[in-house]
Amino acid sequence: MTHARLPTANLDRLPQLRTGDVSRGAAETVADGVRWTADWAHPADEAQLLELFARAFGHEMPAAQWRWKYAGLDPFGSVVRLGGRPIAFYGGVPRDVLHLGMPVRAVQITDVMVDPAQRGILTRRGAFFRAASAFAESCVGPGRAYAFAYGFPSERHTRLGERLGLYERVDEILEANWPPSGRRYSLRYRASVLAPDDLGLIDRLWGTMVASLHDVTVAVRDGAYVRRRYLDHPVIAYLPLLVRRRFRGAVVGLVVLRDRGESGVELIDVVAPRASFPALVAVACRFAGRLGRARVFSWLTPSAARTFSGSHPSLAPTGIAVPTIVWGGRPDLHKLRGRWWLMGGDTDFR
Repeated sequence: MTHARLPTANLDRLPQLRTGDVSRGAAETVADGVRWTADWAHPADEAQLLELFARAFGHEMPAAQWRWKYAGLDPFGSVVRLGGRPIAFYGGVPRDVLHLGMPVRAVQITDVMVDPAQRGILTRRGAFFRAASAFAESCVGPGRAYAFAYGFPSERHTRLGERLGLYERVDEILEANWPPSGRRYSLRYRASVLAPDDLGLIDRLWGTMVASLHDVTVAVRDGAYVRRRYLDHPVIAYLPLLVRRRFRGAVVGLVVLRDRGESGVELIDVVAPRASFPALVAVACRFAGRLGRARVFSWLTPSAARTFSGSHPSLAPTGIAVPTIVWGGRPDLHKLRGRWWLMGGDTDFR
């Protein structure tokens, strides 16, 4: 996947609460007596941002995972500093998507974090708003690097973003569940771990898959994306299975699984024509049965869930919304609302 470079020429458009000194493209503001500097995050900030991540989320992210996520990006997000130290970060990773059949460049918002000591200001004077609005005004909307943004924030962050006028909800995440299968083998299909030499087959599968998804917004799942997202992940061991018909050898599709232990087997992603989805789910259920797991489950938007209807999932709400950025340039919400085709693999953390 090719990454766009964020538009550093627009740094002078960072919003200001009160006029302050501006130097080297950084906007300095004062809020409630606190002097903050809003500018861009660069690779040199990695160590401090990983420390901020640990403070914000209570656990560490491996440096290798951070570098994998933001590979090729400079800058890779907006940052608010206090005394030169990052106290808030708003990251973004480019995604090529097909929006109602048309290719566009979108951005997936990632690693939104604020130092716990600075979370008390939950208004437009706060560090979260400063980082988010800076990113939005410079990067998202007509004439900017990204046509629109999306993400998977917590309900708390979604409500805060809505209250501040940054976000509007455009979709939701459901959890699909299937029981494990007691059948160890299939007479019709066989599965093998995807090899790098097979990535050309993924390009063809993606072409057949997207032909039936012209009325939704779906992120590209070609061979280059599958390699980077699943084969090259430095921390998580995914199981990408290429499914074929047992006797003829014809390729049916790709299903990506992640064993979650007692929680079950997560169906992370698929690349296949819609007619093959039930067969891929059946492969996942047999895998779960062999491991003795209690279930197969998957994160799906309602549009994605409808394409899995032939596999008869049970669906339940997760309480997780999919918002888009509306600050600094509103997208056509009518064309985004309820039209996302997303799975767990479209996140950066599952």
